[in-house]
Amino acid sequence: MSENFYKRALAVAIPIAVHNLIISSINMADVFMVGQLGESSIAALGISNQLMFLFILFMFGMGSGGSIFISQFFGKKDRVNLHRVIGIMMVPAVAISIIIAAGAVFIPEILMSVFSNDAEVLDQSGRYLRIVGLSYPLTAVSFIFQIVLRSTDKPRIPMYTSFFALLINISFNWLLIFGNMGFPKLGIEGAAIATVLARGLETVLTIFIVYYTKSAAAAKLRVMLDFKKDLVKRVFITSMPVFINESVWASGIVALNIIYASLGTQAIASISIMDSVGRISFAAFIGIANAGAVILGTDIGAQKYDQVWEHSKKFSAMSIYAGIVVSFLLFITAPSVISIYNISPTVADLAYKTILVWVFIIPIVSFNCLNIVGILRSGGDTKAALWIDIGALWAIGVPAALIGASWFQLPIYWVYLLAKSEEIFKFFFGMKRYLSKKWIRNLVEDVE
Repeated sequence: MSENFYKRALAVAIPIAVHNLIISSINMADVFMVGQLGESSIAALGISNQLMFLFILFMFGMGSGGSIFISQFFGKKDRVNLHRVIGIMMVPAVAISIIIAAGAVFIPEILMSVFSNDAEVLDQSGRYLRIVGLSYPLTAVSFIFQIVLRSTDKPRIPMYTSFFALLINISFNWLLIFGNMGFPKLGIEGAAIATVLARGLETVLTIFIVYYTKSAAAAKLRVMLDFKKDLVKRVFITSMPVFINESVWASGIVALNIIYASLGTQAIASISIMDSVGRISFAAFIGIANAGAVILGTDIGAQKYDQVWEHSKKFSAMSIYAGIVVSFLLFITAPSVISIYNISPTVADLAYKTILVWVFIIPIVSFNCLNIVGILRSGGDTKAALWIDIGALWAIGVPAALIGASWFQLPIYWVYLLAKSEEIFKFFFGMKRYLSKKWIRNLVEDVE
């Protein structure tokens, strides 16, 4: 039984982890290649990516709520209602992407002014966002399909399409940022064009593979738009706390980045480097968390309740062990990673100390990620996940960081440590909810 579990878990977790590693590598490649233009360019890309970060969290919140039903309908072998849920996820996702894209294209400097008052940084971020904003609706479509593929035991397809996007992005970054092989030297605008091309081709390839292979995600348009009132109500009642969770959590992260930015351009640059490194190290946790959501959700939908608790304990152990391994690897590689950036010794020192803070809390973060995303949400316990996640951030993390930056004017790494103190509180209350077993609920048992 254990061998079958680990084989099944790794078959889902590894492709998802690699997929997230590739997505993070795209971000890191952008930061590295744009970073050759100087610290102002790193800062501009860093604050510009906050809008993309906010957008992706909106998509994740909407998609995670729907994926609970996708996994349970998949376990129930109910393809029609599974396709209806795809439509319920897709329509608002595309609508939100258009709104955010409009802000990026038409008023980027106004949006970015909350992060920086440096004229050069704002100018570069505006030039970047006016172009990259065009990719947001495409990203919304591919993102929803990728979530569905993950939730229906097809996690390798997003891995392949994202790897393709990584190759396109890096290639055109090299051509357009620096003007190689006769292409125009466009700087940060070249990076934006490369991102749009990569996202566009990724979306086309994802849709083609979904329908060519006739996967469970290959829904007909008329079925996706066949909104059944009871199903829509169920999905939204369950999904809304997840959407609120991710939205309010995202706003908390934005608030933290505003606090970090108040410490100056060097702080913004060091946090941008930390974010790119942190997202890569986060890939393993996301893989395990999403595998937990898929497998536990499928087990619940198939009414295999005896397996759910035992599997959740195995996932918990996996997440903590993975956190320890990633923490060790990042600790020994951090100096080498920082050395590739074209930054001053001061920024390098700030980035290194900030990364060390992240290194020491990684195992706790890993379990928290699994518990919120993979365990509590798998059974639709979204309200508890909501209060645990955003409560710790807004009651502990944001106030602590604000006090550290505004009252005591601490260096960025100390402010970052204060912000991350919320993970300890999240671990305590999350563990209590997990042990209660109240999260094990079948949401699709009586759906016709």
